[in-house]
Amino acid sequence: MKLKCIKHLVTTLFICGINACVYSQNYIDTVYSISSSMDVVYGKATDFAGNERTLDMDISVPTNDTPPVCGRPLMILVHGGGFYTGDKSDNAVRRMRTEFAKRGYVTASVNYRLGMFQTSKRIHCNVTSWDCLNMADTSEWYRAYYRAIQDVHGAIRYLVDAKTTYNLDPNNVFVAGTSAGGFISLGVGYIDDQKEITNSLVADLGKVSAPNSLYEQQCIQKFQLDTNINSMQLDRKALGKFSGDLNTHVTEKYTIRGVGNFYGAVFDSIFESSKHQPALYLFHQPNDLIVPYNFGSVYGGFSTCAQQFPFNCQAIVNRPRVHGSNAIKRMIDGIKSDGGNAPDYQFDKTSNTANCAQQLANASVVGHAIDNYWLRTTNMATFLANYVEDCGNSSVVKPGQFNRLTIYPNPVHVDGQILVKGAFSAGDKVDCYALDGRLVFRRVVDENGGRVVIDLLSHDISEGVYYLTLSTTNSSTTQKVIVVKQ
Repeated sequence: MKLKCIKHLVTTLFICGINACVYSQNYIDTVYSISSSMDVVYGKATDFAGNERTLDMDISVPTNDTPPVCGRPLMILVHGGGFYTGDKSDNAVRRMRTEFAKRGYVTASVNYRLGMFQTSKRIHCNVTSWDCLNMADTSEWYRAYYRAIQDVHGAIRYLVDAKTTYNLDPNNVFVAGTSAGGFISLGVGYIDDQKEITNSLVADLGKVSAPNSLYEQQCIQKFQLDTNINSMQLDRKALGKFSGDLNTHVTEKYTIRGVGNFYGAVFDSIFESSKHQPALYLFHQPNDLIVPYNFGSVYGGFSTCAQQFPFNCQAIVNRPRVHGSNAIKRMIDGIKSDGGNAPDYQFDKTSNTANCAQQLANASVVGHAIDNYWLRTTNMATFLANYVEDCGNSSVVKPGQFNRLTIYPNPVHVDGQILVKGAFSAGDKVDCYALDGRLVFRRVVDENGGRVVIDLLSHDISEGVYYLTLSTTNSSTTQKVIVVKQ
């Protein structure tokens, strides 16, 4: 029995070592005390209706940690609200801000420009927020998203400029958000070239018709989108570069290492064309009525629900079609299967199938929500901790080329092949270990490149869990691979 326990302990320590146990405290556990600065102004910008808006953020910083010599990682948190409402102090982002600071990040929850032009048509139904969702056209959604991306980049530049004050590392930036904040975080993380932008939507579109007077009180003034309809400037001017023009005096570069998307989506496939590929955490429930889990219209389930008895509303007009988290997963898998460059990701989901009526009756089964806040945010923290770049390696690894392994497919069949991607050089080694620490096989890389194909059948691999370790001149890194029967 004693020998068996010792063997179990050695195995546990081995697996712990190759899974980077050094991260078990920093960036995962909420162990630090923090201090917070509220309502820090990072700039001013013109909103959809011509109003100058003051943009601010709340910042939290650990106070009793030992920061890396290059500074702490930075976590930017973006609130939801359908692009026309919401605030940096909303419960989810406020809680994430304090908890990720306790994990060792400098964290900032940001406000961004809100608002869109409602339609000139009179479309009314007695359902919460229904009328406010009928926009002038689908471009309004895209333009709101685009303005928010510009603002978040401006907020990051502000913080980079104050890196000494907050002791943060511009080489380690992370962005995460819920709902509309998920859309925005994805855009900030993966749009890195103006060519990726649908320019026809951010160009000068001329004047738009004034919103119907129906929306005056319950939308425009309720959410403080403007003083009144008559004061709105109706010119939809060109929006400029995706990176915006806030704090552009800051020339120091920053690198986004990871993105967290809680039930957000993308308008287009922005992954294949992205030069830089931050790691991606996804969470979504399949019965989301607001943002589709797959490909579909924004508010699709909500609109269908409200068209039924007893509400009998007409459909919400001018909604864009977007790719939800499961569609994003399929995009990335497709790119990887073709040997393309795509982000590492973790996708958490539920089996929640509660329909419209059930969700209205029971808030605990609502699909547009986090089912288990602590589980999902800890999962995100654990996943993203692997991508906090070590100070010693940051000058060696090129941006977008994390010195880690990407394995596809995973799980893999016992007689299949796996594509291993990483920053390979001739002479580097890819070792496969069993759970007991036994070396199963070694593959020496014979040339520089980013991919190695391994035929499992030739190595007589059986069903089980294994670890692949890439060993380079400067470092080593490990990923788990699961081998299954046919």
